[in-house]
Amino acid sequence: MTMAQLTGWIDGGASVFYGRIGWDERGLVTEMTPLGGAEGPPPDAAVIRAGLFNAHSHPEQSIYADIVDKEWDLGTWCRHTIYRHSAAMTPRRVRLACERAFARMMAFGTTSVMVSYYLHGNRGNELDREVLAAARSVGIRLIFGRMNYDIVNEDAYAGKKASQRSYYETPETAEKNLRELMSLEDETLMVCPALHSMHASTEAAIARGIALGWELRRPVQFHLSEDRGDVDLSLKLHGCRPVVFLQRLLDEGRVPSLSHVILSDCCWLDDEERRLVARNGMKVVLNARMNARVKTGFPDVPALLASGIPLWCGTDGEASNDDLNVQGEREFLKARYRGAIEPKTIEGFGRQRFDFGAGYIGALGVGGWADLRVGENGAVRDVYVGGRKTIENGRLLGLDVERDVERPLREEVAAMTAEPAAPEA
Repeated sequence: MTMAQLTGWIDGGASVFYGRIGWDERGLVTEMTPLGGAEGPPPDAAVIRAGLFNAHSHPEQSIYADIVDKEWDLGTWCRHTIYRHSAAMTPRRVRLACERAFARMMAFGTTSVMVSYYLHGNRGNELDREVLAAARSVGIRLIFGRMNYDIVNEDAYAGKKASQRSYYETPETAEKNLRELMSLEDETLMVCPALHSMHASTEAAIARGIALGWELRRPVQFHLSEDRGDVDLSLKLHGCRPVVFLQRLLDEGRVPSLSHVILSDCCWLDDEERRLVARNGMKVVLNARMNARVKTGFPDVPALLASGIPLWCGTDGEASNDDLNVQGEREFLKARYRGAIEPKTIEGFGRQRFDFGAGYIGALGVGGWADLRVGENGAVRDVYVGGRKTIENGRLLGLDVERDVERPLREEVAAMTAEPAAPEA
């Protein structure tokens, strides 16, 4: 039964038409009805579109956005941000940083975000719950990847080692905490297992996490071959490249499937690995601007497309990117591959149907969530998540962003940067 509706120009994916979109009390689309009449929208018309989906993000890293140097490579970036400050992250800092990130995403028309979160701080779910609370206060739909990070490099410099110890959980503890968080799920929150990478997740953790995701019918996120070092590490530890290692887990029966695994970055895949990703039905999230900015390498997008691999767009963290605009990722890729990949193809990245609870996100259609952005004159005017308006005339409802988020976060950043740095030795 339709409970609410909008009438206007609707971008249905294949065409833009004048019509009506309605949704029920749960926020699921019940109708998309063309009303006929005009052949196309005038240039200044408001258009109703599906909300954007940011398929990979570290929202807590927005606390570093104002203290980074854009010229830093990944190693330098890590040394001066997460390995200097993350062990001292407090619940308030996590909450404010995530509210900043989610509010800025929503201002660009993002209605759903997939988060990879590993700053557990040896506090169980205390810090994790702040990410969930931030998403609720902003109103964004959240796929929360509770990440298992279970390696500490004892020979690392002090700040890195202290940070890794604060992230560390055994696979058993990570699963217990994950299941606890699942009790908080609702129609805008999905909690999923996640794994960090070849350099931060043990073989046992990787196998257990992938198997757990299959058991729970949830996607599992995994950073894969973001930099060349992870390939070298996999060759050293396992005698094969990272995707071949995942295939070995499957062949040995240690994981039941790889089809639910979502790989982020994939800058250093070879032809065999791309074939295995495609054969197993895994998805790949491109974090293109971040990869270019911190100089990790760059995914071979034409080869990924040629392999038939579904591609999504993410922004990673705001402090390693220009902003949190998913459409900015597409525009960057269009410019980089001008003449090599059709812009229409790149526009399709991340607009596929992504199942979420009783509905789906990523595209407009009956049975999907009423996650909408209404654009006018090139700007986002209104945003709806599950049919509930979260932005009106460009203003976030429920939070005064400057008073409630930006001002107190600036105070926290000032206090954080004044704290003694972890020793380098």
